[in-house]
Amino acid sequence: MAPAASFVFGILLLLLLKGNGEYCKISTIKLEIRNTGIKVGSDPVFEVTVKNTCRCKVTRLFLRSEGFASSMQVDQKLFRREGDDYIVNDGKAIQSSESVKFLYSWDRAFKMSPAAFQPSC
Repeated sequence: MAPAASFVFGILLLLLLKGNGEYCKISTIKLEIRNTGIKVGSDPVFEVTVKNTCRCKVTRLFLRSEGFASSMQVDQKLFRREGDDYIVNDGKAIQSSESVKFLYSWDRAFKMSPAAFQPSC
């Protein structure tokens, strides 16, 4: 095999082997928490946006948020405790470049971070 053809074959093989989510790292899940300016009692309402910036859809996305609480009902299909972490979007797929948003209220914003997910390319 000619060197150029061998090189191209190697690159194609590498791309095939990297499939099924290897491009999806925990850092491809972006979180934004913003104060909406609304209050429930004296607690501010926060909107959390969870965005999938991976090129693949993700399922079973979990966030970590120690001590999380809310003085208003949080939509359980969008964010609920499951084990030690919180599952987003009922575990259903979040397509590439799509977001899931939910609201909660407390006297302060809680730190949240992606904990785990299942990529599907």
